[in-house]
Amino acid sequence: MSFTLYYLPMRARAEPIRMILYYGNIAYNDVTISFSEWPEHKAKLDICPFGQLPTLQLSSGEIIAQSGTILRFVAKLAGLYPSDPLEAARADMVHEMANDMNAINAILNFWPCLGDAFEQNRTNYFINFVKHASYAETLLGDKYYFGGSQPNYGDFSLYHVMNASVSVEPACLNAFPKLLRWMEAMYNMPRVRQYLEMRNNVGNLGMCGSLIQTLVPMTMKHVD
Repeated sequence: MSFTLYYLPMRARAEPIRMILYYGNIAYNDVTISFSEWPEHKAKLDICPFGQLPTLQLSSGEIIAQSGTILRFVAKLAGLYPSDPLEAARADMVHEMANDMNAINAILNFWPCLGDAFEQNRTNYFINFVKHASYAETLLGDKYYFGGSQPNYGDFSLYHVMNASVSVEPACLNAFPKLLRWMEAMYNMPRVRQYLEMRNNVGNLGMCGSLIQTLVPMTMKHVD
């Protein structure tokens, strides 16, 4: 089975999907739909049955929509979705917590950096960030991953938003040593590290003038 992933020129909601596909050694075509091309596709609903991206097209031509649905689908193929119902619920819980923090994607990709909308949304996000990071640290406890001794798809969802948050405010996790240890553990998984070192350059992503266009790539890769 072969896959085609459609998304705009950004990481955002497609990034945990890409990470899991690479981690699971699952072949796929990563197709970028430019901002100028997107209105036509959205009107036609040809690659986006709900008028949204990302979507995943199967070799049969069938298209799977909604980022969470795609994420769980590829997680099952990659062995990252628990078979036990309770463990699956715990993984879903971490994924939904990451969804609550998805405003970081817009902060990186949409508003012109240092503009009023950017500053207001960044301030509001990091006011709430402390609360979310505290919840996450408590939930993680002394486990190596949120999935226990091995990661599940929730770890990948949360890693993306934490990694993106650090790119905007490098010190935002300094008060959370358990999350820093977890970030290090995620980064040091060979397939994750390989993906992060080869993924698309930040300067080619996001809307014109957005913060992600100005970042040094290393700032989006790793936190010590």
